[in-house]
Amino acid sequence: MSTKKILEFSSSGPSIFCQFLQHLAKQHGWDLQYECHSDFSLELLQNFDIAKVDMSFSEEILTLMHVQPTLVRTVRCLDSLIFEDGKWYPRLLLHEALRRVLVDNARDLDIRVPAFVIGESEVARTVASVFAEVGFGEIYVVGQSAEKLSAQMEILKRGHFGIQFHQLLEDELTIQSLSSSIIVNTVDLTNDKTLLNDLSYFNFMKRDGYALDLNLLPFQNPLLEEAERADLRVLHPYIVSAFLTELWLEKLQMGTSLKVEELRESWKSFLKEISPSV
Repeated sequence: MSTKKILEFSSSGPSIFCQFLQHLAKQHGWDLQYECHSDFSLELLQNFDIAKVDMSFSEEILTLMHVQPTLVRTVRCLDSLIFEDGKWYPRLLLHEALRRVLVDNARDLDIRVPAFVIGESEVARTVASVFAEVGFGEIYVVGQSAEKLSAQMEILKRGHFGIQFHQLLEDELTIQSLSSSIIVNTVDLTNDKTLLNDLSYFNFMKRDGYALDLNLLPFQNPLLEEAERADLRVLHPYIVSAFLTELWLEKLQMGTSLKVEELRESWKSFLKEISPSV
């Protein structure tokens, strides 16, 4: 197998995802090279096959990319750069991974009632876009800043006609009396006990609804534990990561014999190994 070269742009150092790819490569004897840079540069892409991009770089990168796939142009963010047909293209692979999770693991998801996404970042915007694609007509986006939420609303409404997007401040969560069928959290709740407590009421959720937290660590996820106590059905973040890894391996043309079920088990073992003790 030829050497595959991965570049990552991340201001906070190597991501858990890229750490896992290196772990997987070591397990299977793949020739994988990896570099991480804290600042984005088009020149750095030379001699690499694929790049992992922290979504916070999206606006900076998209101003430099003249050719953008429809999805990236609609959601206005990316999580990877892929070299195809002699050119670099921005991609949003998380979108497809999330869609597959909902289709495969939440087949009875009730799209007739609202969906909730917690966060005001590009990741939250991606989740809201997936909700729109799978058929939700009403989507609530929850955050701390009215200004940041308004900016998200503008992009989402421009890209998804006919969908009702609502912005909701975090301190208004406990007074909602809705009946949502799914909540996806994108916020790190480690040091935000107030938000964790407010979410844990789940007063806005249907009894048989779904809960997904995209934070991979800690493995013993406090929000999902509370969701189980509230009789919600839990979707663990490693399920999303398994689908995302499958997409990456397809793009890299390596490890294609690995099934998503195997990747899910590998992710579980890896996260348990690196998860901080509670």
